[in-house]
Amino acid sequence: MRREGTCAAAIAAMLAATTGARADVIFTTDGSRIVGTVERIANGKVVIQTEIAGRLEIDASLLSGITTDAPVNVAVATGDVLVGPVETADGAAQATVHSALADVAVKPQDITGLWPKDAEHPAIVAAREQADARIAALTPKWTAKLEGGVTRTEGNTDTLQARGRFDVKRKTPSDLLNFYLEGNYYEQNDARSTNEYFGGIRYEASISERWYWYARTELEFDEFENIDLRATAAAGAGRYWLKQEDHELKTSLGAGYRHESYDNGESDDAFVLDLGLDYRYDLAPWLQFTHATVYSPDVEDFDDYRLKLDTALVFPLKDDRLAWKLGMRNEYNSRPQSGLDRLDNTYYTSIVWTLK
Repeated sequence: MRREGTCAAAIAAMLAATTGARADVIFTTDGSRIVGTVERIANGKVVIQTEIAGRLEIDASLLSGITTDAPVNVAVATGDVLVGPVETADGAAQATVHSALADVAVKPQDITGLWPKDAEHPAIVAAREQADARIAALTPKWTAKLEGGVTRTEGNTDTLQARGRFDVKRKTPSDLLNFYLEGNYYEQNDARSTNEYFGGIRYEASISERWYWYARTELEFDEFENIDLRATAAAGAGRYWLKQEDHELKTSLGAGYRHESYDNGESDDAFVLDLGLDYRYDLAPWLQFTHATVYSPDVEDFDDYRLKLDTALVFPLKDDRLAWKLGMRNEYNSRPQSGLDRLDNTYYTSIVWTLK
């Protein structure tokens, strides 16, 4: 008797465990029967979590029936929402929602939405997610980058080479604000050959998807160009020819004013054109190419101009906030002070740290 009672209890426990397991079923027009947990019907898709195939999304137009173990919210084409478990008998052309008031027959093609009993309507969830995404897109994104590199040698020749740059950007879908400050220093056997510092502000605002207007100003000191102060202010319009996440090309054309004060007390002022080109291409996850050109001729004498080019390769390191930068900057002054070369070439390497 004990043995028979033990077997009966074991069988009852197995049946209870079997019937207690959650198993929803959806039927499709091609005769398929998919077992799992129905998460929702929304936006024309049936989403079901299965044990074997994982999460599946099926076109709701292919739904021929549905059965759920637990009560769910069922939205139908009339705009009503029924609450209760859903059942579809094998071969039946319609499902039955066992609501608290009565059993209601519903054609599968008339089910416009389905979601767990205690959950929010999928349309409300989707609307809130879209609103959150729009708010996030409009929220200004600040980034700050610090570059630095130092080389020191001692012995037959003592050298010190240092470079630093600080960039802060504020970006929204409609505008861009950039602050920057850079310095370069080089000496050999206690004799300086490079000592320059410059910084500026640039602002861009969208006119359309591709076009923008800009304004910028830059201040510069260069001991070996005999420049105590070179100040440039310009404004104009530009266009993005490529505007992708990993590939960007833009050009700009404007007009501006340039003032130069020299260490001998002389000065020079001129109205200038302001032409710019900026290019960036992420060649691979571990390599980025950047190039920038600024050309500013005197509007009254095009033979008097300044040309700046900055070309670099950036290698992101294992830490996403760090990168190694290898670059070259070329500065050409068509009419330098007496005794000075027209072209300055600077080759540099530095570590880039993204602060935010």
